[in-house]
Amino acid sequence: MILDAVIAFFVMLFEALCSVAVPCVNLSFALVEMVAGLFVPGFQLGRWERKGRRSSGAAAKVRSAVALIALLAILWLLVSPKVMNRSITLVAEDGHSLPFAALIVHSIHQDDHRRTDRTGKVRVPRFKTKGITVKDPRYVEETWGFEKVGKELVVRRTVLGSSLDSLADQWMKPESDRP
Repeated sequence: MILDAVIAFFVMLFEALCSVAVPCVNLSFALVEMVAGLFVPGFQLGRWERKGRRSSGAAAKVRSAVALIALLAILWLLVSPKVMNRSITLVAEDGHSLPFAALIVHSIHQDDHRRTDRTGKVRVPRFKTKGITVKDPRYVEETWGFEKVGKELVVRRTVLGSSLDSLADQWMKPESDRP
């Protein structure tokens, strides 16, 4: 019983996608005809038609609407993270990235406390952000307005940060390089 419902769902989804795909293919054929018609007079391509059983107009409209909504939802899931967010890298004056640096993202509604990843990158909202403040004892506290934020933010180290980084460099070396 459940297997029949699952199969019916996938068949309905396939028919809905076909009812959207055929007009899209026909539209692309029309565009090709238009471009080719500029150079070759009378150029024509055939049109696709759905074969098989013809369903009622209401069912076809519902399938087309479901397919269009599914297509728009998939596009939204794929495109929205890249459009709605922006990636920023925090680097020190010497060019090293700042892993796990604490910062505050000031937005229209509230302040959001975040940390960079291992490579010093953080993703922030593109449209609601007013500014970014680095709030970490290893780095000098600094605030940038969002219009001044580029792909990289250069941060100065404090005495604690430089000594911790020098210790990390010393301890993270391979054993063969140690004195």
